[in-house]
Amino acid sequence: MRHGHAVCALDVARPEGEPCRFVVADLLRYETLPRLVSGFDAVVHLARKRFPYTEKGYDPASGTWKIPDAPDDAETFARNVEMTYNVLAAACDAAVRKIVVGSSLAVYGFYYPLRPSWPEYVPVDEGHPRRPQDPYGLSKLIGEELGESFSRRSGAQVASLRFSGIYTEDHRALLLERKKNPTIRGTGALWSYVDVRDAARACRLALEADFAGCENFNICAPVTLMDSTTPELVGRHLPHGVELREKSNTNWSGYSTRKAREMLGFEASFLFAG
Repeated sequence: MRHGHAVCALDVARPEGEPCRFVVADLLRYETLPRLVSGFDAVVHLARKRFPYTEKGYDPASGTWKIPDAPDDAETFARNVEMTYNVLAAACDAAVRKIVVGSSLAVYGFYYPLRPSWPEYVPVDEGHPRRPQDPYGLSKLIGEELGESFSRRSGAQVASLRFSGIYTEDHRALLLERKKNPTIRGTGALWSYVDVRDAARACRLALEADFAGCENFNICAPVTLMDSTTPELVGRHLPHGVELREKSNTNWSGYSTRKAREMLGFEASFLFAG
C-alpha cells in the first residue's frame, strides 16, 4: 500500500484492524474465487497449512524428522495443493497477468528429511535438484509445478518464492537458541532465515518485475544466523563431499539469492543481530 498498490486481502479469518479491503474467502472452495479475483492485476498466494512437527519432530540421533500422524500429513499435503491449484486456476480464468506463490526452501529436501539428505553443493541455487520427502515439502514442490503448468496454459507471469523460515521480533529467543546449538533442528535450513519485512518486500518486487513464464527464487538473508564462517559450518556439520561453490571464507548464506537479486532487485535489509 505504501508503494501505491491497491490491496485486497482474502482469508478465512478477519484480521485485526483491517488495514485494507478484506474479503472472507475459503481457498478450498473454488467456485467463489474467480469472481473474487476478477479485475485485479495480480494475486499473491501465501496461504498454507504449515509443517506441524517443526518444534518437536526432530531426532538428533538420526538427523531426521519423525512425522507420526499420517492422516494429518495427508491433510497438509492435500490442502496445500488444493489451495494452490484453486488460486492459480481462478487467477488464470480471471485473466490475472501476474501471480506470486509462496513456496519454501523445503522443496530441496533438506529441511525435514525422513532419511538423511544433504545438498550436493552450497550455496544451493534454484537449479539444485528438488527431493523433498515430507508432506509439506512435497506440497510446495507440486505447487511450483502447478505454477509452471498454469503459466504455460495462460501466459501469466508466475513467481514461486522459496522462503526460508520467516521470523519476526517475537522469534528472537528461538533464533538465539539456534545460534547456541547449530544442529538443534537439523542442518537442512543451512542456518538461513528471512525477516518478515524482507519477505513482504520480495512479494512486492516479484509483482513489479517483468519476466516471461514461471520462475523460482530463493528468498533469505545473504548471511547465516551464525557467527562462524560458512565454510567452517559446512566442514563441521555437513558430510564430506558437499562441494563449496563459494570460495570466500566469510559468512554467506547456504542458499543462493543471486537470482532474486539479479531478476527482482531483492536483497534482504533486516539482518538478525543477537
